[in-house]
Amino acid sequence: MAKSRSSLLAVLALVAQALLWCHVAFVAPRAPQRNAARQQIAMRGAANSVPTGLTWPSPEAEAKLREVDGIKLYPTHAWTDDMMPIVPADVTLDNTPLIVGVAADSGCGKSTFLRRILGALGTEVAPGHTAIGDMMTVVCLDDYHTNDRAGRKATGLTALDAKENDFDLMGVQIEALKQGKAVYKPIYNHDTGNKDPPELLQPNKVMVFEGLHPIYDEKARSQLDLAIYIDIVNEVKFAWKVQRDVAERGWTEEQVREDIEKRLPDFSAYVDPQKANADVVLRYEPSDQGLPYLKVKLIQKKGGNFPMITLKKDITLSGSKPGATLKMYDDDWFGNAVTVVEMDGEIDMDNMEEQLKEIEDNMDGLATKSKTELTEAMVSLKSSPGSQNGTGLLQSVIALKVREIYEKLTR
Repeated sequence: MAKSRSSLLAVLALVAQALLWCHVAFVAPRAPQRNAARQQIAMRGAANSVPTGLTWPSPEAEAKLREVDGIKLYPTHAWTDDMMPIVPADVTLDNTPLIVGVAADSGCGKSTFLRRILGALGTEVAPGHTAIGDMMTVVCLDDYHTNDRAGRKATGLTALDAKENDFDLMGVQIEALKQGKAVYKPIYNHDTGNKDPPELLQPNKVMVFEGLHPIYDEKARSQLDLAIYIDIVNEVKFAWKVQRDVAERGWTEEQVREDIEKRLPDFSAYVDPQKANADVVLRYEPSDQGLPYLKVKLIQKKGGNFPMITLKKDITLSGSKPGATLKMYDDDWFGNAVTVVEMDGEIDMDNMEEQLKEIEDNMDGLATKSKTELTEAMVSLKSSPGSQNGTGLLQSVIALKVREIYEKLTR
């Protein structure tokens, strides 16, 4: 799996496009580049994307409902008559796929995070509605929205609401993929707001299911080898959205706040509770020195599926404002015993490599291939958002842990 830094950078340049497609994301309160991202998103839409004209539930949709082996095929998913939800695979894997769930609201930094996982695995994915490579597949769980955009207007429910998501189909299809079977997976077209006809999806060595609800439903959750939750407190979320929406959409700060508050009830009811069942939570809070600086926490559940890292000692880094501190402590998280590794502030980017080596030297349990692998991974993505704070550092740690779990499963 080893790659030179130059070849890894080339790989990451190729995959950056594909990983922006499911959600355009921000990982630090810095000026985001959304215009280029929107150009890439335009490639997602099917040329023949047309609305089904159906809303679930309704008499018209119920009249077209099919059921296969106890699985309800809602017609709002635009099934064709010849499609089955689970079919024999065209490929045979040597091992059971590694199934990873990444739960987060939109705009939570999943794109850069997934690039770091690809870097740790030394692999790449090809463009397409679903990003697929020789080793890894990234599935956007928006595809399991029961209704299209027009249908949600009719029901008056948001995409965050559990009633607007087909968890039964999601659960059995994740299970089937883990068993080495193929599935016809629904498609939600973000460009048109339509549900396009499902696509045939083959099992892969590593399958990442990212979106609003990968940990919500018990059936889907039980298939996960690793459950990750990206947690952004409202103060940080507001700061990030203000920077984006005021500059690019002409919104006022009050409009941004109203938009967040409008989503908050459903987010609190259906998305946020998942962090209680996550193996690891990456949490963003305002720095003790205030925004725009961040305090980023790696919250590791004791006895969970995430192989824990620890610090040998607390670390203080200086050289540029605001500097950074790293510390470790035990805590209680939704009734779970956890160990937290926390980074507050920013490293000195002029002394990035030196300071990262100090951090790496004082971390136990990284499972790196060399003494400086974490440092090299961070330096290779120096220009990526969040590389100056705990965002990039702790994302890279999680990426290394995904690789560690994969290697244990495939020994």
